[in-house]
Amino acid sequence: MKITRESGHDQHGFIAVRKYLHAGQQSYPRMLNSQAKPAEELRIVLSSGTNVGHALHDVLTQYNQPGGVGLICSGTARYLQYLRIETKKSDERPFDYGTPQVLDNASTFITGTITIGRNQQGDILLHCHAGFIDQYGTAHGGHLLLDTVVVGDDPLILYFSLFSECAYIVNSDEETRFSLLHPTPMESL
Repeated sequence: MKITRESGHDQHGFIAVRKYLHAGQQSYPRMLNSQAKPAEELRIVLSSGTNVGHALHDVLTQYNQPGGVGLICSGTARYLQYLRIETKKSDERPFDYGTPQVLDNASTFITGTITIGRNQQGDILLHCHAGFIDQYGTAHGGHLLLDTVVVGDDPLILYFSLFSECAYIVNSDEETRFSLLHPTPMESL
């Protein structure tokens, strides 16, 4: 399979790293963490034609854990949408997601990570970044809109670690002006 690259690479073919300076007050260190023992380990296999976001919500509500992480291990999609960060003409929020990019042909997943969180009302939120190759060998990647992903001919295989002692709760972030999932120990909820 031939793999081509999108623009944004340096002279050696490596992805060029862009530095984003946000409008809000910088907060360092940026890494927030909390240790938690996994409560449940899941292997989920979604068959051809399945809407990924809807299926994951259905499965994860059965476990009622407050947070977790997931990994896309393999599989294909027949349709998906993803977002990439773009520079905007706003002093308040100079970077934001652009318009959805649509792939309505066979795409093969290379990798993907999913964060399972909750909003302030306790509803499940899924945040996914993934990389995939379209049928022409072009590499794509970004923030995957899971509710738009339809599994292709090959099943989608995912692994999840659900937490019982820690949640990811959506809160505003002063520096980026985004709503982000923050790790929160259960005793703080």
